[in-house]
Amino acid sequence: MPTAADDVAAELGLSGARPTAMQGTDPAHPGNGNWLLRTGDGQPVVLRRYHVLRTEQDLAFEARVLAHLTAHGWNVPTTVAGPIRYDGRWWAATRFVPGCPHRDETPPQQVERGGLLARLHADLRGLDPGQRPGFFQGCDLPAMGDFQDWDLGVRALREVRPDLADWADAAMANGQRLVAQYGLLELPQTVVHGDFAEWNLHFGEDGALDGVIDFDLTHRDSRSWELVIARVHRSPGLLMGYQEAAADLGMPLTADELVAIEPLQQVFRVNMVMAELWNGRHAGTFNLSTVERQLSRTGVPRA
Repeated sequence: MPTAADDVAAELGLSGARPTAMQGTDPAHPGNGNWLLRTGDGQPVVLRRYHVLRTEQDLAFEARVLAHLTAHGWNVPTTVAGPIRYDGRWWAATRFVPGCPHRDETPPQQVERGGLLARLHADLRGLDPGQRPGFFQGCDLPAMGDFQDWDLGVRALREVRPDLADWADAAMANGQRLVAQYGLLELPQTVVHGDFAEWNLHFGEDGALDGVIDFDLTHRDSRSWELVIARVHRSPGLLMGYQEAAADLGMPLTADELVAIEPLQQVFRVNMVMAELWNGRHAGTFNLSTVERQLSRTGVPRA
């Protein structure tokens, strides 16, 4: 029986090869889903079903970033067909990026990733598309909370774990205090990848970079936030590699940007709690162990 992926592939003119599920393909899953298929001439492409929150306007922003990077020589998943609307979700076919991530990233590979991130930011400096529709700076906690219904999430959490709900409220208050104390909303802005973690960089067997994937969270934000999202807390070589390459490119991090990294790590964890509450409300059940783990990393002690 034809699936939604088969129907979308046909609408995009990519019929002839059955899509093979890669990840997130459960119809009820609110996040991104990916299928691999081959065009009539045998070329691999990825059929992507976008997150339930994605809109045509913010997908256009992502497409513009990808096209800009492609013009600068980056191998990224640019759109090759679509997007189209099907069964309430946006779909598109994107370029297949070969290779695979480093497993158990070594210190030299952390440094390499930092240098690649600096190069990416350098190539994005000439792009000024404004803010992505529906996106905000990661440290703009009131705006992020309104978008993801923070109050409703905490209220629902309180029904099952009042202690965690109180902890979440305290973490949010502390996050907003840090934003004001360090002037985090005033940091210089650029277009960021949004998740430049090791799993989103693909390398070939020779160790050379094959490409960068998953620009689903690309938007305008600070470089400090980008480094936090790239998990600099567990990859110290990342910052070293970034600073070395950024200095060569004439764009080293400023003192304010460096100081901002530590408080932004706590703000990031508030964002992770926020995401868990959104997911829990829409799934009908909270992953309480994950909520508790993220709260424990906000720097706010349990009451």
